[in-house]
Amino acid sequence: MAESGTAQLVDPEWANVFRDERTHEESVEQALRHIKMFSLLSAWELSRLAGIVHVRNFKAGETVIHKGVEQSGFYMVLKGSVDIVRESLDGSWQSVGNLGAYELLGEFALLDGTPRTASIVAAETSQLIGFFRPDLVEILATNPELGCKILLRLAEEMSRGLAADYRKLRDQGYPFPGGVDEGELLKQFDPTQA
Repeated sequence: MAESGTAQLVDPEWANVFRDERTHEESVEQALRHIKMFSLLSAWELSRLAGIVHVRNFKAGETVIHKGVEQSGFYMVLKGSVDIVRESLDGSWQSVGNLGAYELLGEFALLDGTPRTASIVAAETSQLIGFFRPDLVEILATNPELGCKILLRLAEEMSRGLAADYRKLRDQGYPFPGGVDEGELLKQFDPTQA
């Protein structure tokens, strides 16, 4: 408890983690089946994971993630939708994207704590599932096999993302060094191309 006269710091990503709002049509376990990162998990492992993740409800206009805050995990939209917002040169905020049901935001934050590059705001009343780095660390300590399955899929997703970014750069004419076999480089970055 904060002493009188001192401000209590609250991490905005954890501010409403203890709300008991687990009333929704689809079970958390069913929703987790939609996330590729969890595709290697057995029914028992998904059930265990469902007991660890955090379900949060957001009102329209409520900020889910603040730009500049150190990342600590990811969210999946269970119901509703969220806007990705950035500040424009004139200081106004504008939506640069929208994510709906079963879409992920910030999944690489499980490994990389760099500050968020955009804010995420609930576009409507929305329900999100959060999975944070401390959750993953706990799983790795108590059930390394489960943790390794999650990390393997996360690494594969990161690899696919790098391969897609490489393709975009190549297609836009980015000059890669001579002698680089693009096909071989893609195979290195994208295990699905092997």
